[in-house]
Amino acid sequence: MDYYTLIASLPALPPHFGVERTPVSRPRLRQLLKQLTEEDADTIHQLTRFFSWDRQLLDQSEDDIARRYDELMQNHQTMIRQIVSLRINVRTIVAALRCRRDDLAPPTAVGELVEPIRRNWNHPTFGLSHRYPWIETFSDHMLAGETARADRTLFEYTWQTWSRMAAQYTFSFEAVPLYVARWEIVDRWTSRDMDAGKERFEQLTHEALGEYAELQF
Repeated sequence: MDYYTLIASLPALPPHFGVERTPVSRPRLRQLLKQLTEEDADTIHQLTRFFSWDRQLLDQSEDDIARRYDELMQNHQTMIRQIVSLRINVRTIVAALRCRRDDLAPPTAVGELVEPIRRNWNHPTFGLSHRYPWIETFSDHMLAGETARADRTLFEYTWQTWSRMAAQYTFSFEAVPLYVARWEIVDRWTSRDMDAGKERFEQLTHEALGEYAELQF
């Protein structure tokens, strides 16, 4: 398909997610994405369902999460797998930090970081600081009870990562899921509620399952 026409029709994203409103509403974004071919539309729908599911992990069983993750990682589009992997890895790290803070065992989780974290459980950053330099900063904010700053640290990391990736693609399919992924960050930021901020943060960062599902920040 002609991705130039679609991408040119998408309102420009802000240089940073910390704005007061999204550049395009969710209904309008859905309308614009109807320009995709049926196959590409199904792929983007799968990604948007992941973002929706990603906000509801507290209601998911361990088996549900593992099954959904496996399905997503079988998508034929490399960019979709990269986006899903990043989000799951962030959640796994955050869950591990919270469990260690509360003197619990490593959490049950999915993804490539489960075993490395178990092997390096006593290392301050699980030996992952070279790959995820935000871990120490996030941990400091978490331990200090600075929910908003910890929240923002995660947004900053994912926003910057996907922005760097997006700079490599202009008018190709890859630009579409990267646009949707960054739009979703802006949407989360602009829809936050100060009174419910702590609850939203818990849902955003809560990857722990089973006995860990009732942990309080």
